[in-house]
Amino acid sequence: MTVNLITISELANIFEINQHTIRHYEEKGLLAPAEVSENGYRKYSLTEAYKLSFVLFLRELGLSLSDVYNYLRY
Repeated sequence: MTVNLITISELANIFEINQHTIRHYEEKGLLAPAEVSENGYRKYSLTEAYKLSFVLFLRELGLSLSDVYNYLRY
């Protein structure tokens, strides 16, 4: 089975956010790319897109990043 991967810019466009937001969530440990290619392009699968949507949903509810991180750890 082939997994389709998208770039960070494509993922950002889907959720109407900027790439810096995604990178910020990565730095905080909330998200990780499925693959980082040799040229440094960060690529994401459906799993990461789903996780990002959940993080954005929790943020929309008013949870802080530390609350989201603690929630996702369990």
